[in-house]
Amino acid sequence: MMKYIEKLKKYGKKTISKTDLETLFVVSSDEELFGIISVLSEKQILSPIKSSKTNGNRLYPVYLKYKVSLPQDTYEAEVKEINSLHPLLQNNGYLQTKPEEYKKYRFLLQKLDRYLFSCIRNEISISRKERSFEIFDEEKALDDKTFCALLERIGITPNVLAFYDTPEYCFNDYIPDRKAQMTLLICENKDIWFNIRRMMFENNATNIFDNHIDGVVFGCGNKVSGMGALTTYTEFIGSEVKYLYWGDIDRAGLNIYLSTVRANPNIDIKLFVPAYEEMLRLAQTKNIPDSDDERNHSEDYSQIFDLVDQNLRTLFERSIQNNKRIPQEIITYAFLKENMR
Repeated sequence: MMKYIEKLKKYGKKTISKTDLETLFVVSSDEELFGIISVLSEKQILSPIKSSKTNGNRLYPVYLKYKVSLPQDTYEAEVKEINSLHPLLQNNGYLQTKPEEYKKYRFLLQKLDRYLFSCIRNEISISRKERSFEIFDEEKALDDKTFCALLERIGITPNVLAFYDTPEYCFNDYIPDRKAQMTLLICENKDIWFNIRRMMFENNATNIFDNHIDGVVFGCGNKVSGMGALTTYTEFIGSEVKYLYWGDIDRAGLNIYLSTVRANPNIDIKLFVPAYEEMLRLAQTKNIPDSDDERNHSEDYSQIFDLVDQNLRTLFERSIQNNKRIPQEIITYAFLKENMR
């Protein structure tokens, strides 16, 4: 019976018609609907609006409209949990007055609570997606506008969590000093591209994970794998270029790399193995999310698996086989700053 009560809660109105009850409870006969309504009436959850008349069925009379009187939730368990949260989540008392919102976002707020208690201080601001993955094991959690509005009402602002939104840029590369021969790093995602660009611009850094690079290119997801796109770009640069490719560790990310190589047969493109190894090491202590890529495992990744350290290969293979996603955002700006010079 609880499932019917929960459905009425989600319905959210104070009156409901017979037609809506049939749809809501997924019933096809007056007999079945009559049985459900009888139990809910005994619990005083549904009461007939007698002026609406009945369906005319003498055996199973059902009124055409009912009043909905749901039991009030006291949220005792939620209030108790709220009172044990980190002080930053209690400071303005908002959650204590809106326990229903805490209940709705309990899973995320509990993760944020654990993060706040474990984090001494965020001295370095990192991107929204990086901080999101660090806190919630999901790089898109802080993209939820409703959840972020709740955080703002609680007093948890971007400044409190020390994250920023990566700005949009007109140009998709950063090469501070163009040379006749160059090594350029292609990044699948914007945040890591921006962070590397930032390190190169602000700190003149050109060595990342013990590899020299002359510039960084924003691959923009699948756009870099367009037929001959990278070849045309290279010809425009007019230099002899070797590329390192770095993307998410999931089927989609590896497919982009393989597609880019196939689409540009005369271009030197190698997987940036040290970065993938660092992602795998960091992933060992994380709850890795499922990929939203619903395509079947259609590519042969064995040659890619062969490239990584043997101690990490099993995790690499298992992540792909189980259709998991280790996003580039697992490498935060703070971590990058320690490994780029």
